[in-house]
Amino acid sequence: MDSDSMKKYLLFALFTVMPILVTAQSRTAAFEIHNRGNLWETVRDDGRLGAPDPNNRFENYPSLDWPGGPTVMNKDDQRHYRVSAGLWIGGRRNDGTIFFVENGPFQTVNVVNVQPLRKETNYVEEPGFRPNEAEETITAEFTTNENLRVIRKSRVWSYRTYTNTIFFEYLIKNEGGQSISDVFIGFPNLLRPSYQDFVVHNGWGDDFNRVDDFVRFDPDIRMMYTWDDTPSFDLPSDVGNYLESEGELRTTGYAGYAILHHDPVSGGSPQPVTAFYAQFLNNERFFTQTSSSVTALYNILNGTDTSLQAPDNERLAPFMLMSVGPYTIAPGETVRIVVGEAVNGITQQRALLGLSAQAQLPAGLDSLRSTMNRARTLVDNNFEVTSVPPPSPEITVIPNPAEQSVSIYWDPIEDIWTNPLAPSATLRDYRIYRSSRSFIGPYEILATIRPSRPIDFSRYYDAANNRWLYNDATISLGGEYYYAVTSIDTRNVESWMTNRNEEGIRAAREPVDNTNTVRVFPNPFKLSSGFPNPNQANDIVFTNLPAKCTIRVYTSSGELVKEISRDNPNSGEEVWNQLSDARQRTAPGIYFWTVSSDVGTATGTLLIVK
Repeated sequence: MDSDSMKKYLLFALFTVMPILVTAQSRTAAFEIHNRGNLWETVRDDGRLGAPDPNNRFENYPSLDWPGGPTVMNKDDQRHYRVSAGLWIGGRRNDGTIFFVENGPFQTVNVVNVQPLRKETNYVEEPGFRPNEAEETITAEFTTNENLRVIRKSRVWSYRTYTNTIFFEYLIKNEGGQSISDVFIGFPNLLRPSYQDFVVHNGWGDDFNRVDDFVRFDPDIRMMYTWDDTPSFDLPSDVGNYLESEGELRTTGYAGYAILHHDPVSGGSPQPVTAFYAQFLNNERFFTQTSSSVTALYNILNGTDTSLQAPDNERLAPFMLMSVGPYTIAPGETVRIVVGEAVNGITQQRALLGLSAQAQLPAGLDSLRSTMNRARTLVDNNFEVTSVPPPSPEITVIPNPAEQSVSIYWDPIEDIWTNPLAPSATLRDYRIYRSSRSFIGPYEILATIRPSRPIDFSRYYDAANNRWLYNDATISLGGEYYYAVTSIDTRNVESWMTNRNEEGIRAAREPVDNTNTVRVFPNPFKLSSGFPNPNQANDIVFTNLPAKCTIRVYTSSGELVKEISRDNPNSGEEVWNQLSDARQRTAPGIYFWTVSSDVGTATGTLLIVK
């Protein structure tokens, strides 16, 4: 090839490769969310973990949220325990030069090929449930600029044994043509308990006057963890983020991550080889290629440079790193590492004791250690659980304004559920929970229903509709409630509260000053309203209404069926018993409704199935 041809070839190659590399640095990562258990997380397709921007006041994507949920909430109620996390890989090429792959926890991402994320659900209540697989698995697959193909599988179970844990399995394959040596694989993490710092003292690890986290490493279980303290001894109430307006400790958990498995390293040295934590503020420039050299980062990764290691008595906005190595990886060979992440602490009930519960906060560390030990046992068992709970039933929660009660009903599953791992462990009880505070609790037990007990069958079984029915008549007018129904088998194994209503239920709402949120329930109406009073079997409720308005219901052809004029300053609900203005019962079909008032108009559709 002559020199001119060579120049053209090089220019072609350069402009062919450049868009891939630039895109790798500037692309917006796709993400999926784990939201099955008590610990919620956002996982991205390029190796990073955590919400795209956990500080965004208009987004609720989880960032190691504990307790997690709901999907949409007031940002001040969100419990992030992490800003971001990532994956580092460094080593030596065959010619002895050092390489360093940085995928987070900041914006730099060294990828050249990213596959679409794959989220698979395997919920215990789903047909075809596979007991030896996780309930949620999200697979990320990408290739780095050093021809290392990474497959990361994150796994989640709702089972109470594992509901506070997320498992990350990494398979790192050398797809280059030459061996690489002295390879270290690291997991940088910006754990930070918790976003409630922002609520309590208007900042989340963004200023030296507000840094308040301690970090430790537990070599016995290879876990690094952190917890919330106070930025100043003058603010003792800040331990656990006491929020006076709510009378609650808002950050009650210890957050940690551990190396649960790693393939044998060269030389068999103890692992992790690096367990490093430093002050993030003023030091970020040392932890990214945008402002530091490949050699400097590699030396932090492999543990050679510990000059920024923080002393144990320093309060931090932590930068944390654990790494495993060294490895020699020949072409085609794969290294497997499993990392567990968990948050655990005192219960929501105790958190509501306020400052008097601060002395109980250290008990959260024992809970975290127990959680991580159970996680390690599961990994040692190749992710095959030894016990499966019965499924939580699918529930319907309906407020009953006229009776000032809330009804919860569900189809019976006690006779159709067979435990695939222990067929003799049949469903014994249903347990009804209620929270008058929020989706995350705390929850109280309202009742335990045992289907085999005649008195329970007589009291709670709705034979006419073949369903279990619980009527909660102990509510307060205008109060907002959250419900869950769990299942318990004969071994006393209980399911998780996977069926909670994300929006609070009120038995009676006050009038509103607009028509933006008018709702109709039940919609669709199927056979019966679900209200416990037989006289209300046909009731349909309009809610979030102005005090004074007119409701009209039309057939699909535009014929007026019912007009209701209301003027009620005490309630935002109106009940329609499905009788037309001519006192005729409505037929099944699609109906249109309007709400007209001086403060606005709302329209919608209503489906009646009988």
